[in-house]
Amino acid sequence: MDGFEGPQGYSERFGLHHVNFDLPDRPRTPKQSAYFYSQVIEKNGFASKSLMVPAPELKNIRSNKVSSMPPSTVPSQAMDVWRKFSKQSKFQRKLYHYGTFPKGFSWGVSSSAYQIEGGWNADGKGTSIWDTFTHKPGSIPGNPSGDVACDSYHRLDEDLYMLRALRVKSYRFSLSWSRIFPDGQRTSLNQRGVDYYNRLIDGLVAYNITPTVTLYHWDLPQALQTLGGWENVDMINIFNDFCDFSFATFGDRVKFWITFNQPYTIAWSGYGLGQIPPNVKKPGLAPYRVAHNLIKAHAKAYHTYDNKYRKSQGGLVSIALNADWIEPKDVNVPREVAAADRALQFQLGWFAHPIFKNGDYPDAMKWQSRLPSFTEEEKTEEG
Repeated sequence: MDGFEGPQGYSERFGLHHVNFDLPDRPRTPKQSAYFYSQVIEKNGFASKSLMVPAPELKNIRSNKVSSMPPSTVPSQAMDVWRKFSKQSKFQRKLYHYGTFPKGFSWGVSSSAYQIEGGWNADGKGTSIWDTFTHKPGSIPGNPSGDVACDSYHRLDEDLYMLRALRVKSYRFSLSWSRIFPDGQRTSLNQRGVDYYNRLIDGLVAYNITPTVTLYHWDLPQALQTLGGWENVDMINIFNDFCDFSFATFGDRVKFWITFNQPYTIAWSGYGLGQIPPNVKKPGLAPYRVAHNLIKAHAKAYHTYDNKYRKSQGGLVSIALNADWIEPKDVNVPREVAAADRALQFQLGWFAHPIFKNGDYPDAMKWQSRLPSFTEEEKTEEG
C-alpha cells in the first residue's frame, strides 16, 4: 500500500492500495494494480493457466552456505551476459512478460516499518533516526513524517485483510528495532513492541502467508546513532544481539530472514551523500567503514543463526542487495566493458563478493578505493 517514501514524503505513491492520509482512520482502497496483481498470482504468471509449465514444488529448506570461490576476474563474467543479450531486441527482452513461473513460486508483497507502522512513540517505542530526521523542520518540503503513516501499528487486522484479498503467499516486513529495544540494547526490551510483531506473525501464519522478516530497514535507534551508528565497530555485536533475540523470539514461525535491506544505500546514501538518515556527508571514508561493519554484522548474525537456531528452526538467513544493472554501450570496446564492469563491482560486488564469493572485496575495488581489509579469519566467516 502507499506509505511514507522517505525524502519524497507522501508525494510519490507506489502501493497496490491507495491510502487516504488526510483521514484519521487511514482508509485503504485497492487500486487497479491490486486487482491485476491478484490475477497474476492466480495464473502464476502472465499467461493463461493452460500454458503453465509443471515444475516441482519448492521443498526442503537447507543451509544457504556456499563454499568459497576464487575472486572475480576483471572484467567479470558479466561480460558473458552482455555478449549474450546485447543483440536482443526490446521485444525479445520483454518476452518474460508472457511466461509463467515454476509451481510453488511464492508471490508476495513487502513493506518496511517506518513507511507504514506509525505509532512513532506508542506503547514505549523509542526514537529512531528517521524520527529525528523528520521532526527537524525543513528536512522534507512540507514537513511530512511517518509519525502516523498508514497507522499499521493500530490497524493490523486491516493489513491482514488486504493480504488475504490479494491472495499472496508471502509477506516481507521489517522489525522496528526501536519498538523492540527502545534504546537499541536488550536491557531496554519493550514487551508491547514484541507483542505487536507476535500478533502480526501469528495472523500471517493463520492465513497461510509465509512471513519474511527484515531485521534492519534503515531505522536505527537514535540512541545507537549517538554512539556513532554504523561507523562504530561495536554495532556488529549490538546488532547481533538484536538478531539473536529476534531469532529466539520469532524463529519458531519465521523461516526466512533478511539481515539488511540494501546495504549499499545505507552506506552511500546515509553516510556518503547524506541523503537519508543519519544524513552524514563523508563520501571519502565513511561509506567504506560503514559497509565493512555491515558486512561483518551480516556474517556474525548469519553464523549466530547457523550455530544456535538452524538445526531446530530450519530457516534461512540472507541479505537484500541492490544495484543498478549497467551495460556497456558497445560490448566490443574493451574500455566500455571495463567501465561497466567496474560500476557493477562498486555497487553489487562491494557486498556480494565478500558475502557470496570468497570473503573479500573484488579486485576492481581494491585497486581503486579506500577499502578497509578483512583478516584471513574474517574472510572465512564471510565467504
